[in-house]
Amino acid sequence: MSIILFTGKGGVGKTTVAAMTAIKASNLGYKTLVISTDPAHSLSDSFQFQLGAEPRKIAERLYGIEVNVEHELRQHWDIIKDYLLLFFKSQGIEDVIAEELAILPGFDEIASLLKLLEFSEKGDYDAIILDCAPTGETLRLLSVPEVARWYMNRFFGIEKKLMKIVKPIAEPLIKVPLPSEEVMDKVQEMYEKIGRIKDLLEERAAVRIVMNPEKMVIKESERAFTYLNLFGYTVDCVVVNKVFPKESGEFLSEWVRMQEEYLKRIKESFPVPIIQIPFQRTEVVGERLFELAEKVFDFDPTKKLIEGKPIRVEKEDEFFVLSMKVPFVKKEDIEIYRRGEELTIVAGQWKRTIFLPQALRIRETVGASYNNNELRIRFR
Repeated sequence: MSIILFTGKGGVGKTTVAAMTAIKASNLGYKTLVISTDPAHSLSDSFQFQLGAEPRKIAERLYGIEVNVEHELRQHWDIIKDYLLLFFKSQGIEDVIAEELAILPGFDEIASLLKLLEFSEKGDYDAIILDCAPTGETLRLLSVPEVARWYMNRFFGIEKKLMKIVKPIAEPLIKVPLPSEEVMDKVQEMYEKIGRIKDLLEERAAVRIVMNPEKMVIKESERAFTYLNLFGYTVDCVVVNKVFPKESGEFLSEWVRMQEEYLKRIKESFPVPIIQIPFQRTEVVGERLFELAEKVFDFDPTKKLIEGKPIRVEKEDEFFVLSMKVPFVKKEDIEIYRRGEELTIVAGQWKRTIFLPQALRIRETVGASYNNNELRIRFR
C-alpha cells in the first residue's frame, strides 16, 4: 500500500494536485482513498462532490473522506471527551463553551493521523492520498508522533501510577475530578497508536511539497523541506503548480521571465524530482480534474520517486556514523546536544530529539560534520 502526503503554502493548489493524484491512481487500477486533513475541507469543492466523515465513492475505485474531529471523538474517544466535559463544567464553564474546549488544541491533527492508521491497518485500499493542511499545520501534524513517543517514554507511566494513588485522597480536597483509570487507559491506547503512525509514515509514506514559482512560496517550501528531512520523512518530489507557458503574451511576459528565474532556483535548490504543472485557462474542478490528471501524470504517482531513508546509521572503520539530510541551513546554525540515550539536533528554528538506537547509546559522541546538505555525527 502506498501513502502519499501533499502539503504546501495555502493557495498553491495542493488540494487540486492531491485530487488529481488520487484520480490517476484509481485510473491505473488502484483502489484509492483520498483524505482531507485540512479543517477548510476544500476537497469536496474540488471534486464538486460532497464528502463526509466516512469514505464515499466518487468514481470507480476512487473514494474520499473529510476527517471530522467531532465525529471521531464521538466514535472512538468519547471516554476522554466525557472526562474533559466533566472537568470544564466543574470549573463553572457553561455547557456550550465546555463542548468547544473539550476538543483540545492539536486533536484535529491527532484525529487525522489516527484515521490514516485505521485505514492502513485495515488494508482495504491500495493507495491513500492525504490532502494536508497548509505547511505550518502539516509540520505540527507530522511532529505529533515524535512528541507523543517522547512524552510516553518519559512521563506517562509515572503519571498513571501516581494517579491511582493520589486520586482517592486528592479529589475530595481539591474538588476537581481527576481522570479515572479507564480514561488513562484510553489516553495510553491513543498514544500507542500514534507511535505506530510514526513507524508507518517512515516506512511507507512519501511527502510531496506543492509550490508556485514565487519567492515567498519557495522560502516556505525550503523550510518545510528542511523540517521534514530532520524528522525522518521522505520528500520524494516537489510539484511546481501554475507555471505560465512561454507563449503567454506580452501582458504576462514579466511574470514568465520572473517564473523562469524562480524555476531555475527551485531546480538548483531541491535535490529531488520536480514536476511542473502549467497554469490552466479555466478553474480545475469537477470533470476538469479528471481530464488534467491524465495529462499531468505520465507515470505511476503512487510509487516513490526516490528511495533511501533520510536518516541512516552505518559503520565506518572504528566509528558508527548517523547521517541525515538537513538542507537549507547554514553550518553555524546547527547545534548538537547529547543527554544519555537522547540526541538533540537544532537546525535554525527547528529542533528534534532523537532516541538513539542501542548500537549508538553505548557509544560516545566524538564529532560531527556538515557538507552538501548532509549532517554526519560520529560515535565511538
